[in-house]
Amino acid sequence: MIYSIDDYSNHRTSNTGFTLIELLIVIAIISLLAAIAIPQFIIYRSRAIDATMKSDLRNAAVAVESYYTKQSLLPASVAEIAGYGFHPSDGVTVSLVVISSSSYTLNAAKSGGSQPSFTYDSATGSIH
Repeated sequence: MIYSIDDYSNHRTSNTGFTLIELLIVIAIISLLAAIAIPQFIIYRSRAIDATMKSDLRNAAVAVESYYTKQSLLPASVAEIAGYGFHPSDGVTVSLVVISSSSYTLNAAKSGGSQPSFTYDSATGSIH
């Protein structure tokens, strides 16, 4: 049987699928979007870790002040303020250093932030 050119072209267009060029273009677009999104995601993640450490410092400072109000002395360690509502976030290490009878510093550390740790100074009330 002899087929005409029209029959052949109709048969050829009935095949569905993507060409190699179309697939390469889609892969290029996805790669471009990933190249933009991944660095932003890393920045947002480090900011979230920083915010977690700072929040833990503020919460620990409130618990230390509550302890000081009830006991009239500063706690010797972070473990002593657990009964005053302070529980550090997962992965955050909080330490307490008593400088004098009414002054202390708190240090919060966790990897992955913009800096390895933040410090709260009770004399100034600031986190740096």
